[in-house]
Amino acid sequence: MSHVTPPRHPHAVHPGCTVWLGAFLGFWSAVGALPAGDAPQPNRFQYQVVGLFCPEREEHLRAALARLPKVRWISLDYEQAVVTVEYDPAQWWPGEKPERLTELFSNELANASRHTFRVKPVRTKPLAELQRVQIRVAGLDCLGCSYGAYRLVYELPGVELATADFKRGLVTALIDPEKTNASKLEAALQKGGVEVPDAPALPQSN
Repeated sequence: MSHVTPPRHPHAVHPGCTVWLGAFLGFWSAVGALPAGDAPQPNRFQYQVVGLFCPEREEHLRAALARLPKVRWISLDYEQAVVTVEYDPAQWWPGEKPERLTELFSNELANASRHTFRVKPVRTKPLAELQRVQIRVAGLDCLGCSYGAYRLVYELPGVELATADFKRGLVTALIDPEKTNASKLEAALQKGGVEVPDAPALPQSN
C-alpha cells in the first residue's frame, strides 16, 4: 500500500526556508537599525543679529530665515539682538572648520535678506562695562531711513548694539565708553544727513 503525502498548505513555509528567511531579516534589521548617536543631529547656535534696528524687523528676520530650509527658528531676544537657531553644519558645509560657521551662516542670511541682515558672535563684554546712549532725531519716518541711520551709528567702533526708530524720533546705542561717546554718534548722524535737533541730552545709563 503506497503512502500518499498530503498536499502542502499554499502558504506553508519549508522549515529550511524559515531558517534562511530569519537570518535574512535579522541581517537587514541590524543594518537598518543605526544607533541613535549615528543619526545627524541639528546643533543649536546663538548669534547677534546685525540689521535688527526696530521691532518691525523681527518679521523680516523670520521671513529671511524661512528661506533657509536647513534652519529651524528657536527664539529671538530683541533687546539683546540675539537669535537662537538650529541646523546641522555637516549637512550644509561638509568638512568646514567650526570657526568658520558664523561667517558661513552670515553669508547665507545676507543672501536670503538682500543683504539687510547679517550675524556675528554674541558680544562678550559685560553689560556693566557698557553705556546706553539715546539721541533724538527728526525729519523722516520710513524703514529705509531708519536703516540708514542705524548703519551710521552701528558701524562706528565701540558700538555694540543700536536701534533707530524715527516714529519715536530716537536712536539708541549700547556703547563701549572707552572707544566712543554720544558726541561721536551725533556727529556721524549729522554727517550722514540725519537731523539731530538741538535739545538737552537724554539720560545715559548702563
